[in-house]
This record gives sequence, C-alpha cells and structure tokens, in this order.
Amino acid sequence: MNDEQTNLRHSAAHLLAAAVMQLWPKALRTIGPSIENGFYFDFDFGDTKITQNDLPRIEAEMTRILPAWKSFERYELDTDAAKKEYPGNAYKHELIDEFTNEGQKLTFYKSGQYWDLCRGGHVDHPDRQLKHFKLLSIAGAYWRGSEKNKMLTRIYGTVFSTQKELDDYLTILEEAKKRDHRKLGKDLEIFTFADEIGPGLPLWLPKGTIIKDELEKWGKQTEAKWGYQRVSTPFLTKSII
Repeated sequence: MNDEQTNLRHSAAHLLAAAVMQLWPKALRTIGPSIENGFYFDFDFGDTKITQNDLPRIEAEMTRILPAWKSFERYELDTDAAKKEYPGNAYKHELIDEFTNEGQKLTFYKSGQYWDLCRGGHVDHPDRQLKHFKLLSIAGAYWRGSEKNKMLTRIYGTVFSTQKELDDYLTILEEAKKRDHRKLGKDLEIFTFADEIGPGLPLWLPKGTIIKDELEKWGKQTEAKWGYQRVSTPFLTKSII
C-alpha cells in the first residue's frame, strides 16, 4: 500500500465519520485508519443499534457533504483545547493524554465543517478524489483491541481513484461470496448452522455426513497402508495441554 492509497483511504474514513456525526450527533468517534483494500472507523453509538441497512443512508450523506470538502486544513491545539472538542468522549481523551505524554503535537485536520484529531496524510482535493467509495460492512470491535474494553461499532468501506477500479473490486467481492464455503455448504445441503449450537459449528446434513465418512474411510485406509496405528484421545483435557 503506497502513500497515495493510504491518504485516499484515510481521507475517506474522515468523510465517513463526518456523515455519521451528521446523522447521529450523539455518537462518540474513536479512530479511523486506512487498511489493506479500504478503511474503517469505530464508533460508540450508545444504545442505538446500527445495521447493514443503515449503510446506504450513510453513503448518501457522504455524497451530500462531499462537494464542500475542497481541501484538508491542519491545526495544532493544546491538550485542554483538544479535549474540549470531544465533550464526554473518553476514547478521544485517552488518545489526547497518550499523545501529550509522548510529547506529540496534537494536530487536527479540517475539511468542510468536519475536523478531527489526526496525525495527517490526506488527499489534496477531497471533493474530486473521494467520489468513488463504497461502504461494505459493519462489525463489532473492542476499543483498542482489548476484550476488557467496550465493544464498538466498526464500519468498513473502500475507495478508489476511479469508478472502474471500484466496480472491478466490488465484482471480485461478489464472486468471492459465491464461492464462500458457508454459502456453498448450505446451498449444496452439506451442512448448516444454528444459533442454538454456536457460530462456526456446522451441523452435518446427510450429504455432508456421507462426504465426511468417506474422507475418514480414505484416511484410515491410507494410514493402514503406510503402517500407521490409530489411537484415541479424550475430547476434553486440561487447559495446560
């Protein structure tokens, strides 16, 4: 991932956050980095539940505010002033204290009416360069990756320099979905899943059981052919093992 891609994706994360804050002003912003093939932003929506169905609404708001984003302007604030920009936002206050203790400058970047604590790395002309984006999915994510912290809402997206690049990437994603083993297993009646059992725990249907039995039979025959002897162990053991 080169600097141009990184800046493009990180700039799109700012645009996403700006749209979300327009739609849900009480949401708490956290961080929004660029990642491989896109970007994400984490939010604390409190008691409000955001779903995949909200993504088109957020995209529409991103498109609406984008024409006013002519450039990114850089500002420096002291610790107290920076915290005042995020009343009641413990996540941003934590970052501000951390950066201050490390001796880092507290820089903010503004485009349109939105600004945020940020180290920088943006496109020069967001109104022209951020047109080709797509929000992809929503997931849960613990603040700073620790299960001891609160679960946040993570919104994933991607952005490209041209519409063709975006369309090509979305086509790749759609083709990958068609070959997803979870979809194929269900469509071919090989296995299914049930919430009562648990995520990632397949229930083998008759066709799947035949396949599984045949694979086990082949495995046993191959082991015997090569002189291996089978043993059986308990399904549960001490955690140290």
